[in-house]
Amino acid sequence: MHFGTVLGGAEPTLYRGSVWYTPVKEEWYYQVEVLKLEVGDQNLNLDCREYNMDKAIVDSGTTLLRLPVNVFNAVVEAISRASMIQDFSSGFWGGTKLACWMKGEAPWRFFPKLSIYLRATNTSQSFRLTILSQLYIQPITDVDGTLDCFRFGISSSSNGLVIGATVMEGFYVVFDRAQKRVGFALSTCAVVGGEAVSEMAGPFSSSDVAADCAASGVKEPLLWVLSCALMAVCAVVLLILLLLLVLPCRRRGRGGEITDESSLVRNRIK
Repeated sequence: MHFGTVLGGAEPTLYRGSVWYTPVKEEWYYQVEVLKLEVGDQNLNLDCREYNMDKAIVDSGTTLLRLPVNVFNAVVEAISRASMIQDFSSGFWGGTKLACWMKGEAPWRFFPKLSIYLRATNTSQSFRLTILSQLYIQPITDVDGTLDCFRFGISSSSNGLVIGATVMEGFYVVFDRAQKRVGFALSTCAVVGGEAVSEMAGPFSSSDVAADCAASGVKEPLLWVLSCALMAVCAVVLLILLLLLVLPCRRRGRGGEITDESSLVRNRIK
């Protein structure tokens, strides 16, 4: 499986089928709108705004699939129920521990598929990106030639959902800033052991979710403007305080200086 970048256009030999596009909600990032998540065939049944809490972006510079805390917990719980593995270490889900199996024993059969639904450019529709467990149960190293060890390719996030390399490795992704959209197609490279590890399907009706699932509130460019304005106000206040400290000192130096003509010196001479 390979992961690369093509600049200046699409390369048809690197994908199969159609390219599905989702609108870019905010150009500050490639912010998109996630409508729902499924583990196996089970909908997590969260409010769609949970998936877009703060923001949901597509980012080739992020290694993992990062999910808002509530969504992450729901995904881990659903995978745990479906994985057929009892008492799995919490450290594995939290990214602090690896899970190891005897060499040659593929663990992926124990874990379900994971699907993400994105709003289509026809906003009354959605399409589905599905990754098999080969993409989110990721091989890291072997131990003494007898064990194969894996990490969990999903993590929790305090600043939004990020579709990173864990998902993107399964797809050919088109970042089309000119038309304010991100496209997905099945990658011809997304194959492990002769098996395709990603799937796409659609269109689906999006009538069962809110008309706008994107997080509301103050956007980041506006936050930058407010931050700069606040810094400018602080600088003015600091300048005024410095002037108030310096000017009285200068007045005291001129009017209160003791010289030979001062009354104190004259009284001592007398």
